[in-house]
Amino acid sequence: MHQAMFLTGVAGVGKSRVAEAVGKLLTTAGHVVAVVDTDMLAQFGPPPDGGRLSGRFYDELKCRNLAAVWANYTAVGARYLVVAAVIDSLTQREQYAASLAGCEVRVVRLIADRETVVSRLRQRDSGSKLERHLRALDERGIVPNTTGVEDFTVRNDRPTADVAAEILVRAGWVNRVT
Repeated sequence: MHQAMFLTGVAGVGKSRVAEAVGKLLTTAGHVVAVVDTDMLAQFGPPPDGGRLSGRFYDELKCRNLAAVWANYTAVGARYLVVAAVIDSLTQREQYAASLAGCEVRVVRLIADRETVVSRLRQRDSGSKLERHLRALDERGIVPNTTGVEDFTVRNDRPTADVAAEILVRAGWVNRVT
């Protein structure tokens, strides 16, 4: 059985960094793992519909590209997939799961306080991108600790390796991390 884990949460919560750390821990433990950031799977534009349905277009593009990338990884022996992705609805979760036929899918929501997220965004982004992310935070606020999309929630306000280890243990992918 193949295993897929999606790390989700607001922009700036640390999805990509934690995904890398989870992948590193699994690799160190001898597992064959692929790590994917879905933002990198949809660097395309403008959308063919003129932007009317751009959110849905990019979600569908990410799913199609993830399916193709995962097929390539499994062909060379990958058994685990760790994905950084924004998943805001059960429909999105189902779309991603459908793109990974034969995978048991887990979704983990990363959370952190607003100050931590804003600090990370300011270190990472600038200009209109930063303003867009800050505006989204102000409009939506920090997503609640649970939305029904995730299997469990983990705080990401401590060392990344500790967060990754907790995720792997809670997901049942390892018994403990040393």
